[in-house]
Amino acid sequence: MKYDITKKPTRGALRTLRDFRYTMFTLLSNKSFEEINVNEICAAADYPRATFYNYFDDKYDLLNYCWHWLAEQIHLEDYKQVDHDATLYVFFDRIYDFTTEHNDIINRILSHNSEVSYMFSSFRNFMNGKIMEIFNECDDSTSFKIPREIIAYHYSNTLMLVWQWCNRKENNCGRDQAHEYLRYLVGNL
Repeated sequence: MKYDITKKPTRGALRTLRDFRYTMFTLLSNKSFEEINVNEICAAADYPRATFYNYFDDKYDLLNYCWHWLAEQIHLEDYKQVDHDATLYVFFDRIYDFTTEHNDIINRILSHNSEVSYMFSSFRNFMNGKIMEIFNECDDSTSFKIPREIIAYHYSNTLMLVWQWCNRKENNCGRDQAHEYLRYLVGNL
């Protein structure tokens, strides 16, 4: 990402990043990511292209920033304070709660961006990377008989699978049922 999200942003930078993020989510709720272009983002956010390119390399970079923002909202960085055995459930609950709180816009975004779209693949890859990062720093992960990368991908993909299942209205899956699915699918890991 062109903009360094690790440094403390100015109020102006916070406002600009918020506006571009909000615009991206708004556009995604009306059309697929593939149909969105930088000109449209700038027009909807009411910023010149030069400002966009001061912060992002392209629309893919902006989408990646949106996933970083989402990770902050669900506090993925708090993994060191969470018991290893509860990590998957705590993060599932955070994603579940965020989804419930923003259900309307998330359902609109998902209605325009299928599970095989770039947007969804980008989200899944970001989450896989974050969970891999968390799991690689977990002390208990060295006791497993299979490589931690396999376990991390299993955790991440299982979390995403159950989240997708719960998020479909026709499945009507609540948190307790989702936890049962996670327990069964993760098994004795």
